[in-house]
Amino acid sequence: MREIVVDTSELEPPAPMQMVLSELQSVLPGESYLHQIHRLEPTMVLSRLKPMGLDAIVKKEQDKYHIYYFYTEDRPKIEELLNVQGA
Repeated sequence: MREIVVDTSELEPPAPMQMVLSELQSVLPGESYLHQIHRLEPTMVLSRLKPMGLDAIVKKEQDKYHIYYFYTEDRPKIEELLNVQGA
């Protein structure tokens, strides 16, 4: 699967949300996922995913959040890639 990375950790609102929503259009089922690096958990974006058929896994590492966006049916592949279970 192809990883699309966007680092929004230095951007001020609403730029991170706008960037992620725009980049999500590039995510293809079974082919790619979006990896956002941010300083906060993006609750506004996360609340919009389900109607779009998308899901996310959020991992906090030190002072950064790593958010992985993908199509719901790709969850098993993403969990395997990220080495997480039932996140």
